[in-house]
Amino acid sequence: MQHSKPLLSWLLLFAAATISARSIPTINADRASEAAREQVMWHGSLCTLSTMAQDFLQNVYGKSTYQGLSPVQVVYGWALRPDAWKEEPMILIPDEDLRRQLAIEGEYAKFSQLFDDTLGYRLNQIGTNLPAHMQKLVRESASVVELDEKVGLIILLTQGRLIQPRPDSIPPMGKLRIEAEIFYNEQPYILLLLLTLSVAIIIFALFSPKKHETGR
Repeated sequence: MQHSKPLLSWLLLFAAATISARSIPTINADRASEAAREQVMWHGSLCTLSTMAQDFLQNVYGKSTYQGLSPVQVVYGWALRPDAWKEEPMILIPDEDLRRQLAIEGEYAKFSQLFDDTLGYRLNQIGTNLPAHMQKLVRESASVVELDEKVGLIILLTQGRLIQPRPDSIPPMGKLRIEAEIFYNEQPYILLLLLTLSVAIIIFALFSPKKHETGR
């Protein structure tokens, strides 16, 4: 399925610098590191492209990297070459029953597997053999809605509508905040979890009510 992709002008600056990781076209690691510091709007807030890309990959794939590629490389790959990326099995479908209905083997689906040349978007065909009231329940189930949202994110990205640049009305982020976001996003999940737990323990120890000893 073809989608128009009016990419942002700053995105195109890196289009010529592509590599192939396991035959997956995207930008190289140095370009990705530079692009990660771009400031974009995401969920109504200003953040780095690194943060936006991290959220995108976690939502779609459920992990922080894909085939050794960083989230920024994944986002650029989809934006620049959706024809190649639509054949990558990277859309996580945790629900085994939904995978069975879609004839998907394994936990991950290709974008191309969710569309049919004859029937169109395959999620619209879920439950067609059921009574009308049951069809509505099936199509509004959490697993179907979650998958539909993942597909929607990808389509918006390939159409150039997911990444919104910082408007002039919003002050730019400072260098310290940018580097802090980059550092945070590059840390392993388990390390971040341990750091969060450590901070929580310290705060609890500092602010928890102290028991006073009573004399006899």
